[in-house]
Amino acid sequence: MLFKQIFTHLSTIKSCIRSFSRSTRLYSKEFVDRHLQTLIDDHEFATVSSVLLHIRSSGHRVYIIQPSMKFKARGRQSTTADLQLAESISLIHTLNKWQVVGHGIYTLKTSGSQRYLYGKGNIEKITEEVRQCQATAVFVSIDRLSLVQIDGLTEKFHVPVYDRYSIVLQIFKNHAQSGAAKLQIALAEIPLLRYRKNDSELFKDRERKLRAEVMKLEEHRKLIKRRRISMNIPTVAVVGYTNAGKTSLIKALSKDASLQPKNQLFATLDVTTHAGTLSNALNVLYVDTVGFIADIPTTLIEAFRATLNDAIDAHLLVHVCDISHPDYLVQQKIVIQTLNELNVSPSKIQSMITVFNKSDLLEKEVTLSEQFNSEKNSGLFVSCNTGQGLDQLMETIQNKLMVASERVSCQYRVLQGGQLYQTLVDGNICSIESMTVDENDPQFIHLKCLFSKSGYAKFQSRYPGAAKYQVSID
Repeated sequence: MLFKQIFTHLSTIKSCIRSFSRSTRLYSKEFVDRHLQTLIDDHEFATVSSVLLHIRSSGHRVYIIQPSMKFKARGRQSTTADLQLAESISLIHTLNKWQVVGHGIYTLKTSGSQRYLYGKGNIEKITEEVRQCQATAVFVSIDRLSLVQIDGLTEKFHVPVYDRYSIVLQIFKNHAQSGAAKLQIALAEIPLLRYRKNDSELFKDRERKLRAEVMKLEEHRKLIKRRRISMNIPTVAVVGYTNAGKTSLIKALSKDASLQPKNQLFATLDVTTHAGTLSNALNVLYVDTVGFIADIPTTLIEAFRATLNDAIDAHLLVHVCDISHPDYLVQQKIVIQTLNELNVSPSKIQSMITVFNKSDLLEKEVTLSEQFNSEKNSGLFVSCNTGQGLDQLMETIQNKLMVASERVSCQYRVLQGGQLYQTLVDGNICSIESMTVDENDPQFIHLKCLFSKSGYAKFQSRYPGAAKYQVSID
């Protein structure tokens, strides 16, 4: 009977948490139904967008120009042009029906402000390669080309020219599932279209409507946040470079079988929440977020601020790094840089847990571990595939959350079936970490309880006599 009561109590809490988790996911569909469908499915505007961005349903045969900088930006010294090219190829392969038919690495000796980006010799060489491989588009893998450069290179190559902003935006458009994601991508598209059209008036009305809907989205998320706060649910936001394994980690931590991670860039665009329980019976919500990437204008990530606020407001951040990636150090720095640009508090970044995922793909983990420690860049090695390091990660999350969410753990010796026992077990005022029978008197039970700070204060004021039954407090 005793354990049946505890099981019923925990089941009720978990059901409530999971219901809250599902409601945040279902919100996106409801948002579309009520507000966005007409705005998102504006076929006339979609036609304008496709023309300006040269998007076609049959895809493109792409030639990639990978600039190699003579002087690398701070934080990018460890990367190479070959690694950058590999990422550029992956970006194109992420687009359905797009294929890479040729590529080349060319050194930029200047800031790239000239009309053709490169000198006459390189431009003629690239033009010939584009012609020979029968490319239907050229991807210049830098954050943003100027209008003068787009016009100049298009004139030389006789095919559409893309930069990283336009390619990543197209990937976002292809992967967006919910109305919330589509809304924010539509908003992120406006600066690019205005830039290409060089007409600030053409898109003003659409931008105004989109921003109004984003405000509604933000207000709804504030309601969800207030509901979460009222339920005293601590949150853990999982951030990282795109395709580092964020969704896989959340699946492993939350045991949410509905999650289906994909091995592709920007597989997750919707910020979703997933319920989990730590070993001390603390219920948590894991927040999955859009991945970050190098060399895209901040306006593209900024458009997702309404949903990224869920991560900014979380009690704890977990930063997932793909330790098997040869450019992991640069990727790690880019994520931290992006968090700073999103104005995440320094204290939250400092307390962030760094997770080196995919450690099962490493051959020399000990050597790498020593390297991290020597660079004061320590983190936890885990593998979502084998389960390595997950128990240690859960313990670390638990310890940090206890502090970040101001949890109070205390133990009471109470009479089995008595008033205080009923209050603690059935009163929904705390979580029961453990329950053991008193060795000296089996009529008494030792209850280890987990309170929120405010919940503990209310309990003490409501039941002042409970203090004499308190054995310990952490």
